Amino acid sequence: MASLDRRWLAVVAWVAVIYTTIPSVRAVREWFIARWDASLIGWGVAAAVVVAAAVAAAGLGRRPGGLHWSDRLWIAGAAVLLLFWTYSLRRRPEEAVHLLEYGLLAVLLHRALRSSLRDTTVFVVGALIGALVGTVDEVIQWLSPSRTWDWRDLVLNGGAGALVQLALWRVLPSCAQPPQPRSWRPVLRLAATLTALLTLCLANTPQRVATWAPAVGLPHLTSSLNPMAEYGLLHSAPGLGAFASRLTLAELAEQDRTRASEVAAVLEASRHSYGRFLDTWPVADDPFTYEARVHLFSRDRNLGKARKAGFEGAAARQQTTVAWFENQILERYFGHTLAASPYRWRTRQLTSVEAARDPDRRLTSAVGSHLITFATERQLRALLLIVIGLLLVADLALSRYHRTL
Repeated sequence: MASLDRRWLAVVAWVAVIYTTIPSVRAVREWFIARWDASLIGWGVAAAVVVAAAVAAAGLGRRPGGLHWSDRLWIAGAAVLLLFWTYSLRRRPEEAVHLLEYGLLAVLLHRALRSSLRDTTVFVVGALIGALVGTVDEVIQWLSPSRTWDWRDLVLNGGAGALVQLALWRVLPSCAQPPQPRSWRPVLRLAATLTALLTLCLANTPQRVATWAPAVGLPHLTSSLNPMAEYGLLHSAPGLGAFASRLTLAELAEQDRTRASEVAAVLEASRHSYGRFLDTWPVADDPFTYEARVHLFSRDRNLGKARKAGFEGAAARQQTTVAWFENQILERYFGHTLAASPYRWRTRQLTSVEAARDPDRRLTSAVGSHLITFATERQLRALLLIVIGLLLVADLALSRYHRTL
């Protein structure tokens, strides 16, 4: 019992470390990159993955009967996947630290769970608890003034834990016995809890946040820079590509026709205060103005980068193409507003940019890329509530089954 308590104490302690360091992570990152290259973070994570795989293989190899070559290959495969994942995060290498945090949590959870769950459900339960801890991690980040919500981090947290649990399932055959019916009950309950939490997160739109956050003393949550779940539509732009918007094409056309002068004045006033505009503009009440300003920023920022490179090289060509694409979006869907503002390109500039772009590229605008466009909020809520209901019904059925034995 004392050994079991120590194992759970290790889990609680590590979760506490993850949660309590959330507010200081950004400061630590800024301190680090002020002294060293940010890519060193990724290299450090990669080195830790290699060392952890080597230690795991060595430790398991000391078991009676040793470690079969296929098990070593399995460990190596899991390590390679984590290394590839780390490499994919090279543009934001600090995010790769999540892989270490939740990989270690997966190991600690397995050690704590295996005394009470002696079949394959121990790995599923471990993965679900890890995903639940990772989701709460993101909620705390969202509540912290210096941090933001990111659905990609949920994938990192839950994915790292699941991958490590999968590796453990293969190399620890003593825990890989067929599951007993009663063992599925904690799986069902954890899955229902995780789905319920995700349902609440998906319902936490900027409109709802604007109603409750100021009342509880958390006005920073209303910033457009930190949405938890925001819905929109993915519009096709014929001959160009696609872009996401909170408004329908008809609503965009109507607001562009009736509010051009008003919105153009706001765009001009925010020329030198883009950051403040993003942080304070009530996007939930006026998405049209917000989207026009962000499209303008994307256009001008990409063109500025290309100009700084002398319009030479593949990167500059890509940036010029993005700038031209964003300008086309503005002209087609924010045309009256653009014409009433000082941001409209003159014919000479438009011609030079068009000549330097890649005419074969079809793009999807990065503006509004966080918007959920594959389904409406109502559709997602209905689907998730059905999933929760099915999980609870299955749990109830298993309970009745055991009472009849």
